[in-house]
Amino acid sequence: MKVLITRAEPAATQTADKLQQHGHEAILLPLFEIKDLNEPIPNEAYDGIIFTSKNSVETLQARNWILKNKSLPAFCVGEKTEIAAQMLGFTKTYTAKGGGLALAKLMGDLNLSGSQFLYPSTPDKSFDIESALRPHGINVDTVDIYQVNPIMPDKHQMKEAVTRASSAYVFVYSSLSGQHFARILETINLTSVLKACTLVGISKQAVNSLEHIEWKEVLIAEEPDESHMIALLK
Repeated sequence: MKVLITRAEPAATQTADKLQQHGHEAILLPLFEIKDLNEPIPNEAYDGIIFTSKNSVETLQARNWILKNKSLPAFCVGEKTEIAAQMLGFTKTYTAKGGGLALAKLMGDLNLSGSQFLYPSTPDKSFDIESALRPHGINVDTVDIYQVNPIMPDKHQMKEAVTRASSAYVFVYSSLSGQHFARILETINLTSVLKACTLVGISKQAVNSLEHIEWKEVLIAEEPDESHMIALLK
């Protein structure tokens, strides 16, 4: 199957490699880029760290950030984020499937009241984990270390990618990317090309801005991670 990938690099290429291993054809159309905000990581002692996105881990990797305390627990959303955290040096990791709400429940069930966690994140948060953990007595120190910036593809590049994606699956990973993709499609007047395409969202929120477009079908991953999106390919 052909799959149009809209996520930022280097994740777009990583997804393409995975799809090709399963015999699918990947069409890359990154609509975002990840920018390091150069906000320093505090030196305070924490009881653990929270990663709700692989982007935050990869931002630290790109900085050559070194984890001094290998026993510091990392609480992650999704298996990919957990694997990235382990590659960063964390040996004690926990993961939750189902987004930030599932992670908050996991941490709350572990009786971590009174603990202080570092949360490297982005200003464009889709979930307020500080508020979710406050009733459990868990304190969160949020540091915005990266920004997801939209890219406006060249008109010819956009038309070529969408035309190649005729009858393909289109992967959308966030509400932000769905909104940006919808704006681009309407600006370049390409919505009619997608009538034979299947839209696949990592969540319902990711596809809200695109559902007014005529698609062959709209599918939502059973759980908000890429493996469940790939599982929907028929």
